[in-house]
Amino acid sequence: MRFGVHCSLKNGFTGALLEAKQKKCEAMQIFTRSPRMWKMRVPSNRETAEFRTARKKLRIWPVAVHVPYLPNIATSKRILYRKSLNALIEDLEISERLGADFVVIHPGAYSDGSSLKKGMSRISKAVNAAFRSAPGKSMLLLETVAGGGRRIGSDFREIRDIIEKIKDKKRVGVCLDTAHTHAAGYDLSKTAGIDAMLRDFDSTIGLSRLKMIHFNDSLVPSGSKKDRHQHLGKGSIGLKGFARLVAKLGGVAEAGILETPKEPDGADGRNLRILFRMRK
Repeated sequence: MRFGVHCSLKNGFTGALLEAKQKKCEAMQIFTRSPRMWKMRVPSNRETAEFRTARKKLRIWPVAVHVPYLPNIATSKRILYRKSLNALIEDLEISERLGADFVVIHPGAYSDGSSLKKGMSRISKAVNAAFRSAPGKSMLLLETVAGGGRRIGSDFREIRDIIEKIKDKKRVGVCLDTAHTHAAGYDLSKTAGIDAMLRDFDSTIGLSRLKMIHFNDSLVPSGSKKDRHQHLGKGSIGLKGFARLVAKLGGVAEAGILETPKEPDGADGRNLRILFRMRK
């Protein structure tokens, strides 16, 4: 498993690569726009070509693109669904131009008055439509979530059922977020909780679909259903929990990406060093 962090686009796509290298990353994740905005500036052919060249030179892989937080492909609201589908298509298209390996998306939440079953069906429908509109090699990863409310994806069976209705199954995988999965009810601070999580994941989805891990500690306890990221070893999972996760998942997932807080200065470096030590 190769480790990295989520990098900023404030200095452009190639600037994000340089940030990753400066922080001693092997892999990286980026947004293609502000995560809380719909509008994006489409990169030029020159920018994407420069990114590909720099990435090869710097040996950063895998590269993941994270879809913004606003899209919700589980919604029954027509306008929101269309905007969400368009955002997914845009990110798939740009990921292909950048040569990104993965596109990560939160499955979404079904609408008030709708149902879990309908919400999951909307997700599968959107993914099928997006794949038709944006063919390519970038793999879409459905991210596990903390749950709560009408959010879909905290139960592995929900992700399994979504994937079952996606036609091009070779283009879909899973990103497991440790803080989310811990909050969803698997106590990742304990060996028994990690073993139960891996056993359930393998029996429902299959470990072969687990392509990426978001390594985040949790500010809240297991089962809280709340999404609150924390620095490694500073939350309720703890360093022993992460050491076990790295040991058990190191030969399964391709990349481990940190989404821990950026403050104080040097936090990314500290968290990365923890992961590197655990891998040895």
